Amino acid sequence: MHMVIRKFSIIDLEFPPSAMELAIFIKGIFLLPDELSKKSLHALKGQLYLDFIFMPAVYGSIFILCMKVSMKMTSFGHVFFAILAWLQCIAWLCDIIENIYLLNKIKPQPVVSKPAVHIAYQINEIIKWGIALTAVICSMAAIFYFWLVGLYSHNSINYLLIITGELIIIFIAKKITAKSEIEKLEKFQQT
Repeated sequence: MHMVIRKFSIIDLEFPPSAMELAIFIKGIFLLPDELSKKSLHALKGQLYLDFIFMPAVYGSIFILCMKVSMKMTSFGHVFFAILAWLQCIAWLCDIIENIYLLNKIKPQPVVSKPAVHIAYQINEIIKWGIALTAVICSMAAIFYFWLVGLYSHNSINYLLIITGELIIIFIAKKITAKSEIEKLEKFQQT
């Protein structure tokens, strides 16, 4: 009934409560004032297309992480982490399917998916996130275990510092861009 302008993330589109909610969410983007609608659509489509470029890096990195941990393990651990590594191919495929599905949904009058299609989309998301997060969490837990018991290379500490520095830079950049976006939204609402 009332238009409420709010920020959203790709996660809002990845885990909609229902097929109707996803369609309403996308339609709401088209109902925004022209300038804001075009900007939001451009950013959303850009994010989805850009994701195709980042997918090989993300799933490739998780693959390498799992394989490195696998090489340090014996018997069961070796097989377990090798399987987690190769499962990244399935997670990557699920991510591709998700992006294609969402890109096809972004229309002024989005069609509400059938319940079976929406359930398949939700299962796709669970598989994608489940595989990737399981692999990262298990690998990081194994790496921390190796560090705690002293089975690590001193060179690996440099990589930990690099990753920590990258995360700090990302969080700072997000804070800076979030402040500028909030200021733009406040200016837009005042006009």
